[in-house]
Amino acid sequence: MRIAYLDCVGGISGDMFLGALLDAGWDPAHLRRSLEWLGGRLERIDVIERKHGAIVGTGIEAVPGPECTSPPGSSHGHGRMLAHPEQVIDLLRSSPLPQRVKEKSLAVFERLIQAEARVHGKDPGAVHFHEVGALDSVVDIVGTCLGLEDLGIVELYVSPLPLGSGTIEGAHGTIPVPAPATAALLEGVPVRWSPYPGERCTPTGTALATTLGRFEVPPPMRIDAVGTGAGSRIEEGVPNFARLFMGESTREVADLVGTGGGAIPGDQLERVLELSAWLDDATPEHISALAEDVLADGALDVSVVPGLGKKKRQGWSLTVLCRPDQESRFADFLLEHSPSAGLRRQVLWRRVLERRISRVETPYGQVRVKWVRRPGGWDPKPEMDDCVAVAHEVGVAPRRVWAAALAAALAAGDPGEPAD
Repeated sequence: MRIAYLDCVGGISGDMFLGALLDAGWDPAHLRRSLEWLGGRLERIDVIERKHGAIVGTGIEAVPGPECTSPPGSSHGHGRMLAHPEQVIDLLRSSPLPQRVKEKSLAVFERLIQAEARVHGKDPGAVHFHEVGALDSVVDIVGTCLGLEDLGIVELYVSPLPLGSGTIEGAHGTIPVPAPATAALLEGVPVRWSPYPGERCTPTGTALATTLGRFEVPPPMRIDAVGTGAGSRIEEGVPNFARLFMGESTREVADLVGTGGGAIPGDQLERVLELSAWLDDATPEHISALAEDVLADGALDVSVVPGLGKKKRQGWSLTVLCRPDQESRFADFLLEHSPSAGLRRQVLWRRVLERRISRVETPYGQVRVKWVRRPGGWDPKPEMDDCVAVAHEVGVAPRRVWAAALAAALAAGDPGEPAD
């Protein structure tokens, strides 16, 4: 499993995060192609080498096009303006970006809007576009989400965030450091206080780190790329850069989590998330519908187990297994569509055996077979849905089709090479 660790040595901003991805090897040409949907709002993206002391890093600068305007007096670090936040969200939703990139970008941007609305005492829909919605922020947010996806990062870990001190000048006058929107985004996040003046963490950078990352020590990993993202600020005390370490989580993790046993060719160890809701006031029909919807939306697995809860009430534990980056989607879904007032959450490791799908011919028709590579070799299992469909077509019992498919698979011995 591919993971990354964001070391916020001198803080974090959107261009520092994006610069670190580019410095680690992400192709800037793909970044530029993937933002062509901005049209005349964006003229070009410059990739810049920046040096802080003896350290060289990569930064970016989004150059606005003729359709991008900037309101008077806008100089508090959000950059050039694009549109009202709701228009930016609509633009993102209608963009040709991959769905996962679109979802992550929207989650970061909406979190930023919520923070700005909170500190300015406004409804999110009433936030003025000079407070959020800058071209720079859109490029940084979308570019970072796209870069992480392109580089195959499944989990992002983040160091404690260093905070500066003093004040900075912005569109609202003199404001304290960390900026109010940044401070609102920092709740529940580990930080390090710095005696040096100046802004270390911008709202956009903080929104990216707190939405996409986990503030935990990463598991053992084999590092294959390191990128340094350099910001544009010249601050006292600490160079304005962040480092991104990328690589594969190593099998030594198995010893830490107690999986035991030797490796099987093709198997893998991966981190997953388990979300559980206790339901004692829902009907079986509602619970069944919830489970089906969660599976249809891409959960790895779902289970429903009956039991007794407090006050000896009969109920069901609905458990969803998902990837860590799916947590927000499934947690929000369960809290919205089930009567549960809360969720239990835990991070687990699972060992996954290699699986393949093949097709076998039987006297009744063609059937798919799922193969699992166990310690003793490949183990076949006919797909029951196929067996039932074929049985109904020819008018025999499904068990006869299943037995014929199993015999054909055993005769083949293995699934053969995976399809391209």
